[in-house]
Amino acid sequence: VWDAVGAIARGTQLIVVGDPKQLPPTNFFNITDDPDAEGEDSELQPDLESILDELLSNGLRHKRLQWHYRSRHESLIAFSNRQYYENELLTFPSPETAHGGVRFKHVPDARYDKGKSRTNLVEARALVEELVRRLRQTDGPPRSYGVVTFSQAQQHLVENLLDEERRKYPEIEVHFNDEPPVDGEPVFVKNLENVQGDERDVIIFSICYGPDEAGRVSMNFGPLNRDGGERRLNVAITRAKHEVLVFSSLRGEQIDLTRTRARGVCDLKYFLDYAERGPKALAATTTASADAEADSEFERMVADRIHAAGYEVHHQVGCSGYRIDLGVIDPRCPGRYLLGVECDGATYHRAATARDRDKLRQMILEGLGWELYRIWSTDWWHETGAETSKLLSHLRDLLQQIPRS
Repeated sequence: VWDAVGAIARGTQLIVVGDPKQLPPTNFFNITDDPDAEGEDSELQPDLESILDELLSNGLRHKRLQWHYRSRHESLIAFSNRQYYENELLTFPSPETAHGGVRFKHVPDARYDKGKSRTNLVEARALVEELVRRLRQTDGPPRSYGVVTFSQAQQHLVENLLDEERRKYPEIEVHFNDEPPVDGEPVFVKNLENVQGDERDVIIFSICYGPDEAGRVSMNFGPLNRDGGERRLNVAITRAKHEVLVFSSLRGEQIDLTRTRARGVCDLKYFLDYAERGPKALAATTTASADAEADSEFERMVADRIHAAGYEVHHQVGCSGYRIDLGVIDPRCPGRYLLGVECDGATYHRAATARDRDKLRQMILEGLGWELYRIWSTDWWHETGAETSKLLSHLRDLLQQIPRS
């Protein structure tokens, strides 16, 4: 707060930009000689005051920016959108229909060394093995990688194991230097406390905590147990642009909420369940399916014509307030959409401006890999046959093209 007061005093107007659902200034890993100490002392150290929190608590007028388009797959932001942003973020669906960007890698044989090193060696080795395998791949699009651990001790362990692999495979060194394959995004290894502000194509988590050698699971999860622990989790799980991999010896069902009242631990339980089971784990989150309802009679009529031509059609593709009216499944690759069809129905008219309706949304969706086709209701009513023919002709043309990777 004291760093901001001078700038505020010199101005006549003030705009503060920030996210109260993410981390305020923190000194968690500086409060004790043992950064992962599990004693009560760590619970007594509050996060530093934030100028954003101070102003919000004093009733300063605020406005939420709702569009989110960093995540290239909607599942990457769906959990945070539901848990922290009241499902008010407008996110954009991916043309991929599979589970998508968040995947769970269970390491059943791994054990958390609670009494000594406070690390999880088997889990760290599995993570490093997967990361090195990906870094050595020469096919496919270039990707940037980041590793996020849930403790400082686990961070140091992963760094040491990765240093060994870098000596063994010198060809991956390019991913760590000043000129990585993805410009400006070398591989990093960080923990919950210092990852805010970073982003990479792929984020790999090491949960670290889990069953010990006796099979017992402690309900102490380091910084997640403290007030504001849910902010740390929210920071970590929103760093990825394409994919999140969660390496864990712990499953969500093993976290006993009767033994802790910490919001961060509760959210970790739900996140692990989400990573393992996908969007169906979120009760308030819906995804595209063949059973979804049409938004209007116009949309239903268009879908019937497409379905009659032999294509599978999904209504209302997406998780948040913005959805694509119709998604036509690619018969060559059932895991993705061949075409997104937009009708000028309720979703179109809900847009605040013409620029939103006709430019920005289309630009973002095409950037995510969608092929879009718009049908105007007036054209459909006057020339239903001609409009149907044009749409089906467009679908046939797409099928003759090489499938997108």
